[in-house]
Amino acid sequence: MRLNITKYREVMKQQNIEKADIERMTGIAVQTLDWIFENEYLEVSTLERLAEVVECDIREIALPDHHDNENVIEWLRGGKTATISLTQGRTITRVMKLAKSRPEECRIIAENADGSIVARVPVGWIKISPIREVSEEQKEAARVRMKEMRENNIR
Repeated sequence: MRLNITKYREVMKQQNIEKADIERMTGIAVQTLDWIFENEYLEVSTLERLAEVVECDIREIALPDHHDNENVIEWLRGGKTATISLTQGRTITRVMKLAKSRPEECRIIAENADGSIVARVPVGWIKISPIREVSEEQKEAARVRMKEMRENNIR
């Protein structure tokens, strides 16, 4: 995620909040804050903590990815939820449907102007599924089996 530094500094000034106050309230070191303010990048959980300090919604202080193509999954070891940031349409659609049908498990945190979303999902939903490598002989054998099944009306 990216932090809208200009907006965040503006809110800090309005509320008379210093970096030392943020460090005290969040545990995020001033040195780390300096790096975030310089580079604009941070984890969603850090963005949430910074938003909490200035009492605003994360959508007010977040910026979209520079390239509008970043997809991110982050979670802490032993954690129950993962935060996902998505730009891929079909995955966004799937997560949006899950958020509607299973709101206790899947929550949309932010919907950005560029169409990307940030959501929280159970860590158990995250898995790596490499595509199975199949030889030409195996493909041909599968085609033959499917043809035989169709001819014999086997389902």
